Amino acid sequence: MAENKFYLSIGRHQRYGTDTAIQREDMICAYLSGMQLKKCLPKCETVYHSPLARAAVTAHFEALGMECSHILEIEALEESAPAFAIRKFINNLLESAEDNVKYYHFVTHLPVVEKLGLPFLGTGEICLLSAENKEEMLKDNFSLQVIKKPEIPTELWQNLNLTPQNLNAMTADEIYQSLSKSGHTFLPTGKIRLSSD
Repeated sequence: MAENKFYLSIGRHQRYGTDTAIQREDMICAYLSGMQLKKCLPKCETVYHSPLARAAVTAHFEALGMECSHILEIEALEESAPAFAIRKFINNLLESAEDNVKYYHFVTHLPVVEKLGLPFLGTGEICLLSAENKEEMLKDNFSLQVIKKPEIPTELWQNLNLTPQNLNAMTADEIYQSLSKSGHTFLPTGKIRLSSD
């Protein structure tokens, strides 16, 4: 990771479920995505998310994995937001960022990803943008890679004394508390490769 580089990650929410905002296994996948990002990137200053429930839940689990406690709901990340409003929000954020801030994360929806001109993202996937500095990011002079949704490692199920079946008996809050207390270090097998590192 280059010292002065600036990063944005823009993720699509986890898949929609019928019994909760997202399915319970996807909450764990969101947490693992956050851990993956934390391992490779500077400290995440803030996680921003759409007000819709599936994006909010995804954001909270990814922020837990990143150990980022600053989470904000932003209307400009709603799927119905016009492209100019999305772009204005991100540009204002970049322009006002202090010099020591190197990374922000966003959780949103496919229409927002498309309005930003980024590649297609499946549910739970993340587009990572890296630039030499925030000024280059503002000029859209960045490299880009798509991070796939992680698989849940077997060791994690064992560590949490969970199976896919008994996981369904837990609430989102219980899953969040279980992950926050686990202190495990399990990461998905795929590693994020930063293009110029």
